[in-house]
Amino acid sequence: MIQSFKTKGINLFLALSLVTLFTTLQSSTCSNDDAISSNTSGAPSGTWRVSLYWDSKDETYKFSGYNFTFATGGQVTATNGSSTVTGTWSESSSRLTLDFGADPVFSKISDDYLKEEKTASSIKLKDDNPLKDEKVQFVRN
Repeated sequence: MIQSFKTKGINLFLALSLVTLFTTLQSSTCSNDDAISSNTSGAPSGTWRVSLYWDSKDETYKFSGYNFTFATGGQVTATNGSSTVTGTWSESSSRLTLDFGADPVFSKISDDYLKEEKTASSIKLKDDNPLKDEKVQFVRN
Protein backbone atom coordinates (compact mmCIF):
# COMPACT_ATOMS: atom_id res chain seq x y z
CA MET A 1 0.00 0.00 0.00
CA ILE A 2 2.84 2.43 0.78
CA GLN A 3 4.43 1.43 -2.52
CA SER A 4 1.18 2.37 -4.29
CA PHE A 5 1.20 5.87 -2.76
CA LYS A 6 4.84 6.39 -3.79
CA THR A 7 4.08 5.30 -7.36
CA LYS A 8 1.07 7.62 -7.55
CA GLY A 9 3.14 10.47 -6.12
CA ILE A 10 5.91 9.93 -8.67
CA ASN A 11 3.39 9.70 -11.52
CA LEU A 12 1.70 12.91 -10.37
CA PHE A 13 5.08 14.66 -10.14
CA LEU A 14 6.02 13.50 -13.65
CA ALA A 15 2.66 14.60 -15.06
CA LEU A 16 2.95 18.07 -13.49
CA SER A 17 6.53 18.38 -14.72
CA LEU A 18 5.48 17.54 -18.28
CA VAL A 19 2.59 20.02 -18.17
CA THR A 20 4.91 22.74 -16.88
CA LEU A 21 7.51 21.97 -19.55
CA PHE A 22 4.92 21.94 -22.35
CA THR A 23 3.36 25.22 -21.16
CA THR A 24 6.77 26.90 -20.96
CA LEU A 25 7.77 25.73 -24.43
CA GLN A 26 4.42 26.69 -25.93
CA SER A 27 4.45 30.22 -24.50
CA SER A 28 8.06 30.85 -25.52
CA THR A 29 7.47 29.86 -29.14
CA CYS A 30 4.21 31.73 -29.69
CA SER A 31 4.14 35.49 -29.54
CA ASN A 32 1.68 38.06 -30.87
CA ASP A 33 4.61 40.35 -31.55
CA ASP A 34 6.28 38.02 -34.05
CA ALA A 35 6.98 40.11 -37.13
CA ILE A 36 7.95 38.54 -40.43
CA SER A 37 8.97 41.71 -42.16
CA SER A 38 12.54 42.63 -42.84
CA ASN A 39 11.74 46.35 -42.68
CA THR A 40 9.22 47.41 -40.04
CA SER A 41 10.56 50.79 -38.99
CA GLY A 42 10.08 54.25 -40.41
CA ALA A 43 6.94 56.24 -41.09
CA PRO A 44 4.99 55.34 -44.22
CA SER A 45 5.61 58.28 -46.54
CA GLY A 46 3.62 59.22 -49.61
CA THR A 47 0.08 58.19 -50.40
CA TRP A 48 -1.32 54.71 -49.95
CA ARG A 49 -4.52 52.88 -50.82
CA VAL A 50 -6.23 49.89 -49.24
CA SER A 51 -5.70 46.86 -51.48
CA LEU A 52 -7.39 44.50 -48.99
CA TYR A 53 -9.65 44.96 -46.01
CA TRP A 54 -10.77 41.60 -44.67
CA ASP A 55 -13.09 41.39 -41.65
CA SER A 56 -14.27 37.77 -41.83
CA LYS A 57 -15.11 38.63 -45.46
CA ASP A 58 -13.74 40.93 -48.15
CA GLU A 59 -14.82 44.52 -47.41
CA THR A 60 -12.18 46.29 -49.49
CA TYR A 61 -14.89 48.13 -51.45
CA LYS A 62 -15.61 50.32 -48.40
CA PHE A 63 -12.26 52.06 -48.92
CA SER A 64 -12.19 52.04 -52.71
CA GLY A 65 -11.02 55.35 -54.17
CA TYR A 66 -9.54 56.63 -50.90
CA ASN A 67 -5.90 57.69 -50.70
CA PHE A 68 -4.31 57.57 -47.26
CA THR A 69 -1.56 60.00 -46.26
CA PHE A 70 0.37 59.34 -43.03
CA ALA A 71 1.80 62.60 -41.64
CA THR A 72 4.90 62.51 -39.44
CA GLY A 73 2.98 64.14 -36.57
CA GLY A 74 0.70 61.11 -36.21
CA GLN A 75 -2.20 62.33 -38.35
CA VAL A 76 -3.63 60.16 -41.12
CA THR A 77 -5.90 61.57 -43.82
CA ALA A 78 -8.08 59.51 -46.16
CA THR A 79 -9.52 61.36 -49.14
CA ASN A 80 -11.36 60.33 -52.29
CA GLY A 81 -11.59 63.77 -53.91
CA SER A 82 -15.00 64.68 -52.51
CA SER A 83 -14.75 63.38 -48.94
CA THR A 84 -11.93 63.63 -46.40
CA VAL A 85 -11.67 61.68 -43.16
CA THR A 86 -8.91 62.39 -40.63
CA GLY A 87 -7.61 60.25 -37.82
CA THR A 88 -4.45 59.36 -35.98
CA TRP A 89 -1.84 56.69 -36.40
CA SER A 90 1.16 55.42 -34.46
CA GLU A 91 3.59 52.58 -34.88
CA SER A 92 6.24 50.56 -33.15
CA SER A 93 8.57 47.98 -34.62
CA SER A 94 5.82 45.34 -34.59
CA ARG A 95 2.52 47.27 -34.47
CA LEU A 96 0.56 49.93 -36.31
CA THR A 97 -2.46 51.62 -34.72
CA LEU A 98 -5.15 53.49 -36.65
CA ASP A 99 -7.92 55.57 -35.07
CA PHE A 100 -10.55 57.35 -37.14
CA GLY A 101 -12.92 57.91 -34.22
CA ALA A 102 -16.64 57.30 -34.68
CA ASP A 103 -16.80 57.69 -38.47
CA PRO A 104 -19.36 55.08 -39.61
CA VAL A 105 -17.09 53.50 -42.25
CA PHE A 106 -13.59 54.26 -41.01
CA SER A 107 -14.27 53.15 -37.43
CA LYS A 108 -14.11 49.62 -38.89
CA ILE A 109 -10.46 50.08 -39.88
CA SER A 110 -9.59 51.73 -36.55
CA ASP A 111 -7.66 49.11 -34.61
CA ASP A 112 -4.33 47.94 -33.23
CA TYR A 113 -2.62 45.78 -35.84
CA LEU A 114 0.41 43.56 -35.91
CA LYS A 115 2.70 44.18 -38.86
CA GLU A 116 3.04 41.07 -40.99
CA GLU A 117 5.15 42.84 -43.58
CA LYS A 118 6.23 46.39 -44.34
CA THR A 119 8.20 47.27 -47.45
CA ALA A 120 8.67 50.45 -49.46
CA SER A 121 5.57 49.59 -51.50
CA SER A 122 3.25 47.64 -49.19
CA ILE A 123 2.12 47.28 -45.59
CA LYS A 124 0.38 44.06 -44.50
CA LEU A 125 -1.37 44.11 -41.14
CA LYS A 126 -3.45 41.69 -39.10
CA ASP A 127 -5.55 42.25 -36.00
CA ASP A 128 -3.61 41.83 -32.76
CA ASN A 129 -6.50 39.79 -31.35
CA PRO A 130 -6.00 36.20 -32.57
CA LEU A 131 -9.75 35.57 -32.22
CA LYS A 132 -10.56 38.19 -34.89
CA ASP A 133 -10.17 37.46 -38.60
CA GLU A 134 -9.20 40.96 -39.71
CA LYS A 135 -6.48 41.99 -42.16
CA VAL A 136 -5.56 45.25 -43.86
CA GLN A 137 -3.14 45.71 -46.73
CA PHE A 138 -1.97 49.08 -47.99
CA VAL A 139 -0.07 49.57 -51.24
CA ARG A 140 1.77 52.71 -52.25
CA ASN A 141 0.12 54.76 -55.01
